[in-house]
Order: sequence, then structure tokens, then C-alpha cells
Amino acid sequence: MHTMAKSNAKALTIWEYPKKSGIRIREILNRNAGEVYAGSYLVDVPTKITGKIRLRRQFKTREEAESWAKQSLEGSTKQGHDFFELNDTERRQVSATLPVLKQHGVSLDEAVKYAVKHIRPEGRTKSAQDVIAEIVTSKEQRFKRGDLRDRSFKDFKQRTEKFALGFHGKLISEISITEIRSWLNELKLSSRSNQNYLSVIGEVFKYATQCKYIGSSPIDELTDTDRRELCGATNESKEPSILTPAQTERLLLAALAHPELQLLGAVTLALFCGLRTEELKRLDWESVKLSEDPASITIGAKIAKKRRIRHVEIPSNALEWLKLVNSKQGSVSKNLHYNDHQKRFKKLLKLAKFRTWESNAMRHSFGSYHYALHGNPLETARLLGHKSSDQVLFDHYRALATKAQAISYFAITPPANTNKIVRFA
Repeated sequence: MHTMAKSNAKALTIWEYPKKSGIRIREILNRNAGEVYAGSYLVDVPTKITGKIRLRRQFKTREEAESWAKQSLEGSTKQGHDFFELNDTERRQVSATLPVLKQHGVSLDEAVKYAVKHIRPEGRTKSAQDVIAEIVTSKEQRFKRGDLRDRSFKDFKQRTEKFALGFHGKLISEISITEIRSWLNELKLSSRSNQNYLSVIGEVFKYATQCKYIGSSPIDELTDTDRRELCGATNESKEPSILTPAQTERLLLAALAHPELQLLGAVTLALFCGLRTEELKRLDWESVKLSEDPASITIGAKIAKKRRIRHVEIPSNALEWLKLVNSKQGSVSKNLHYNDHQKRFKKLLKLAKFRTWESNAMRHSFGSYHYALHGNPLETARLLGHKSSDQVLFDHYRALATKAQAISYFAITPPANTNKIVRFA
């Protein structure tokens, strides 16, 4: 394309193209210092087509001139005057893109809306720190109202602060799953910790998606292979360890022999009622109805995991152990600081001569023996605080114990003469 010098150009022929369009093309002889140096073609698009000002473009060949004239008319017809707001590069992009969109049944309007939402979301100026700060503020309000537990709030805040530090200054919309994986690998954490971090990070990106700060969560791009690499294999095929009746009795006798640890009540309720450790740490004796018939425990919304409230009947052998608890006022298991219960329980395990200990061994023991004794999966699941549709019971408790073992388990009672119990060394 050339810029025309009016004073040195002379029109030879003029024609309208396309016919009856109003667009005129002129053949021009270009001169310099009185000498003809080249011919060219000037296209004149009138204001009735552009809607604004007359457009002129000069081309080397007639083919180029007529092509542009035709494109101008078609663009005006299809897109109106806005067509002339585009430059030549933009017009070529539109012309090249439209056939591809049509091939896939996508309109230009749909493509633009999708691109704006996913490539330029509303939160394109939101950093990871900004988004995390919003969620923490919301959770802090819930915590102050009592809707969120202290441990849950502190855990979320601690993990997200570490994530925000790792992606300092990074826009939330720019963080990819590849970067998240690399960040987790660099922390060199256990599989369980990686799983916990992914859960918290997933919550952050879910919030960002709901607020339209991002089009979609990068966590959704995590493949099953990625998860296995980060979090290890699932526990579905691994049978959890349960205590034998002999091991159970040894643990109870150690708790009875060491009342200063204040764990006999908690251990009894975990072994024979299936309570979770976190539930025991929040449970008050007023929720343990020993004088009622039948005796039971009320696991209220402030205690139960995921607010799955329930009533758990206390077996007769457990009642015998609970009668030996010195004080039944206040908390079932004191928890003066974050890991108070855990420290005392570790000391109890050492006194009871346990060299190894599987997580949730007492709860799994209750579930396995209760199911083996009664053969009622719905009732066992209810007592454990699972949904009736959960597969957890069958994945973790079924076929781990025989009925004979279960009878022995729920027949464990304190010795007749507790005064002769020897303290464990």
C-alpha cells in the first residue's frame, strides 16, 4: 500500500466496484520531478458506506484494489459502520477466525464472552494474598460467632498464609496447577500434609471462581496420577489396624493405674463408643448421661464432625470402667493447650508398652467389633457418625474381626479388686 501524492498523480480511468456500490477505483500514474515512476490504483469509499468520513487507500495492483473495495462493502453490509473502526490487521483476524468458529458451531459473540470470562476475568487484578485475606476475614467472623472451631480456623489461616507467601505478588488468575505442584514438592511434606494443603488451596480457588475472580480452578486440572504422586495411594485397600482384646485391656489398665493422666474416661468412650479424638477433647461430662436408662452420650453440633449430631448408647462394660473415673466434672479430657491431650496420650501408650500405634486404632476397633457383634451396618455407621450411604464402614471395618472376638472385646471389665492394680512403670 502506498501513500498518494495528489500533486504528482494523474487519473487515467475511473470505475465503480463492486457495481452500484458507490465505491470508485481510479487508475493513477505516479510522478516524481515530472517523471512517471509507477502506476497504482486509488480506492475511494464514500461516507454513506463508512458512516463517518470518506476512506481512501492506494494499491499497487488492480486485484488488490478491487479486493479491498469488495471487502469494505461486505464488511459494511455484515457489521455496519463498526467494520471501519478496525485496522487492516484486525480485519484479517476476523476474516480468518470466523470460518473456524462456524465450523464448530460457535458464534463470534459466544467466543468473545467466553474469552473475556476465562482469559480476562473480573479478578485479573486480584493477587493470591487479596483473595486469601477475604476468606480469612470471613472465617474470622464465623469463628467469633462460634460457627467455626478454633482448630479449623487456625489450620486454614496457617496453611493459606504459607501459600500466599509462596506466591507473593502473583495474580490469582495466573497461578497454574504446574506451579502449585512444584510448590508442594519443594515443601517436602508427607502425603497426608500434601492432601491437607490441596484441600485448603482448593477451597481458596473455589471461592475465587464463585466470585468470578477466575474462570475455573486449576485444582480441577489435577489428574489422578498427580494426586497419587502428591498424596500417595488411597487408603481404600489398606485395612486399618485394630486392637486385640488383650491390647485393649492393657491400655485400659494403664489408664486406670495412672489417674494423673486423666484419660480413663476418654479411652473408655473411644474404645467402646467409637468417639473421635477431637470429639472427646470437646466433650463435657454433662453430655454423658450415666444415670439414664439406657446410658448414652449426646454428640451435639458443637462437638460432632461436620455437625453430624447423634446419640450413642454406652455398653454395660464401658459403664463399669466409667464408674472408676475420679472426677466427672467439666471436660472428659482436659485440653489446656493445642496438643495437651496428645502429649498425655503418648505418655499413656509408653506406660502401656505400645511400641507402635496406628492412627484412630481405638475408633476402628469399636467399629470393627460392633459390626462383627451385631451385623448391622446402618447402626454401626450411625454410631460412628457416618452417613448411611457411606462406603467407609465396608472399606475400613468389615471382616476385620470375628463375632467371638467381638464378644470378648465388649466383655472387658475392670478387675474385681482395683486396689491391687500395680502402676505401670
